[in-house]
Amino acid sequence: MDILKNKDLKISFVGMSLSNLSTVESAVAVLDTNLKIVLLEKLFSMNDVKYFLDNLSGKKNSVIMVSIPENEVMLNSKWKYNSRTYDTVNLEEKIHNYDGWADRFSTRGCEYFKELSDQNIDIFRFDIDNMKKMFGSCFAYRDRSPIDCKSLQDTLRIKYNMSELPVNMLPVAQLEAILGSVLARMTAMGSENFTPKIIGTYSKLPVIGI
Repeated sequence: MDILKNKDLKISFVGMSLSNLSTVESAVAVLDTNLKIVLLEKLFSMNDVKYFLDNLSGKKNSVIMVSIPENEVMLNSKWKYNSRTYDTVNLEEKIHNYDGWADRFSTRGCEYFKELSDQNIDIFRFDIDNMKKMFGSCFAYRDRSPIDCKSLQDTLRIKYNMSELPVNMLPVAQLEAILGSVLARMTAMGSENFTPKIIGTYSKLPVIGI
């Protein structure tokens, strides 16, 4: 079963690296069918995201990939566990997931993206770590470190002939947005080495992965 309808009409591929907070930069990248960068911009608030997508020309001929941001309130480190004030635990009931502190991913923008999908826009979610695996990134280097960013940028320039990428390092959000747009193009036009597929569902939208 094909993920997309009317693949032959897709000429624009949009990737968006969505942060979990408006104080942390998001980014958007747009590629054409030849993997040439048409647009590369920073975004911050959801109003910026909505303004960009609402005014994006040719949405019907585009494939949009939006990353799934991590939940900023998730208790994912030792100090967060130790600093949290706990009430007495009733052993006969499960601990309640107050404020989503046990959720791995953020729901930021989910309602808006579902509205676009309901308008027959080809919009999907993707996992940045899943895409970085495709580029052979070691798990230890998938933490937005300088070596992580440098590895990604060099791979994009050499493997996909993105000669317009500068020699100096791009912001990590923009690099991750390019990963999403590359995945969008692979989903529409195929790839010799990788087969994009639906690996799950998040907030009623398919998650595309490798």
